[in-house]
Amino acid sequence: MFFKRAKQDKKKSSESQAEAPESKGADGSGLPDGTFNGRAAIDPKSLGFETTAEVEPAEGPVGHARALEQLAFGAGMKGPGYNIRVTGADGSECRALVRARLQELAREGMRPADWIYVGYFDPGGGYRALKLAPGAAPKFADGMAQALDRLADALPAAFAADDYELKRRAIEEEFRFSREDALEALRREAEAQNIALLRTPGGIAVAPILDGRVVKSDVFNSVPESLRREVHAKIAALEAEIEQVLAERPGAEKARRERLLALNEQIAGRQVRAALEDVTKDFADVAGMERFLKAAARDLVRNAGMFLSVGGREGVAVPVGTIGDARFVRYRVHVMAASDDDATAPIVEEPNPTYANLFGRIEFGAAGEGQAAQVARIKPGALHRANGGFLLLDARALLAVADVPEAVARALEAQEIVFDPPADPVGIATGEIPDLDSIPLKLKLVVIGDAEAHRLLAKAAPQLKRHFKIDAVFDDAVERSPETVAAYARLIAGIVAKNELKPLEAGGVAKLIDEAARKAGGNGKLSLEVGHIADICREADHWAQSAGRNVTSVEDVERVLEERAPPVAEAGKGGAP
Repeated sequence: MFFKRAKQDKKKSSESQAEAPESKGADGSGLPDGTFNGRAAIDPKSLGFETTAEVEPAEGPVGHARALEQLAFGAGMKGPGYNIRVTGADGSECRALVRARLQELAREGMRPADWIYVGYFDPGGGYRALKLAPGAAPKFADGMAQALDRLADALPAAFAADDYELKRRAIEEEFRFSREDALEALRREAEAQNIALLRTPGGIAVAPILDGRVVKSDVFNSVPESLRREVHAKIAALEAEIEQVLAERPGAEKARRERLLALNEQIAGRQVRAALEDVTKDFADVAGMERFLKAAARDLVRNAGMFLSVGGREGVAVPVGTIGDARFVRYRVHVMAASDDDATAPIVEEPNPTYANLFGRIEFGAAGEGQAAQVARIKPGALHRANGGFLLLDARALLAVADVPEAVARALEAQEIVFDPPADPVGIATGEIPDLDSIPLKLKLVVIGDAEAHRLLAKAAPQLKRHFKIDAVFDDAVERSPETVAAYARLIAGIVAKNELKPLEAGGVAKLIDEAARKAGGNGKLSLEVGHIADICREADHWAQSAGRNVTSVEDVERVLEERAPPVAEAGKGGAP
């Protein structure tokens, strides 16, 4: 808004104009108060400084207060649907402003919980999601890996100990002597009746004895028939007793195996409990942890034999020893989200929002012949890493990935991360993909793009649109006024300071503000394409450096603008002045 000046003496007017460059402004910024003709070129003298070294750099952007307020409002709102749609031109610095503002807001937030996946150890082969305190997931994963490393040393030593060997032999001898005693009693009974018990590859056989010697069938057939009938009757009775002894053998063998299994479980259980003692104590308060550790302990005891062949193993390429052995990946702790000790709410930007990059993926190890593929790793996606904070996505990048906008909408609707990929991994059968527990989702999704990209995204995924109740619109230009010109000068001073450039003369600053007016179309506005202005500052600084000057001059800026100007033939086609 402009006001007419009161008539004044011409001499006083000229004196006033001469003093204008010395004015520092009421705000103490080194910039002038007063009015500005928004469509006129900037007079360097009206800026009130000689170089940007005299100007306090801008602490914030120009003309984006409303958008940043909406960003903060959406970040602070509780309840579903308060995700943020950011609209801004590619060069309007809105992405950098959004990241900077979110970093400020994140410092006010709380550290989110950690999440892990651990095996169920059941025939279904699924994975349970456990919630841990912030920063605890890596510690638990390392604790489990160290427990396995201890078992790799402790179990072979325990089963090689004299105590175990004595107990095992006692069981073996007990069952062997029980069987042999029964057969020995039969042998003596048979010999008393002139019948021999013979051990053969096919089992135990009986044969008649004549004159103290076992006779063959042709010799035996020559004896009187009455004697043969008597011997056959005795042999039949003995064979029945032998059959009864042998019939008891499977039961005895089963009992022997059960006794040995109980011994093995006793020895292995003692070592497993000792190895898991630390993690059991340190994470006892985690919901579901007791159930997991008990299941893991039972599975470790049942599979203790795997550790007996670990001795002398070669080094592995993964951080912790035994857990890197393919035989032990079933015990791996898969960390899906973990916060650092000094972290606040996470800010994650995913430039390529494929399903795997957002929802994670499962990596399978090599399977043996006739065996199902084994899960090697469960990798987190951006949703896991941003959980409890902010996830930044590009609208056009999201448009380029089929099925992903719908999957994101489902996750926001259900407020949980569900692993349900649109296609199975190459070479993996559908039945081999394990079930993963869903993980509660609580984040702010920030989608950044120009107005056209948001329009296309809303058309392609209408179910996603209703999850964005907040619009933060970053204008690509701001009205020219004394205040915005002053702010723009401080912005340029900030660019110079941030990039550690030489101080820029006021004339160069004026040229840059004029360039911002030209980029805005000469319609009484200033372009907020700050990247363009920053490039000119850097290039002008280069020419000042080449000339050996300590200050970047207006001539350096003019040189850059001339070199960037389109050819005359192009410029003559029309366009903004």
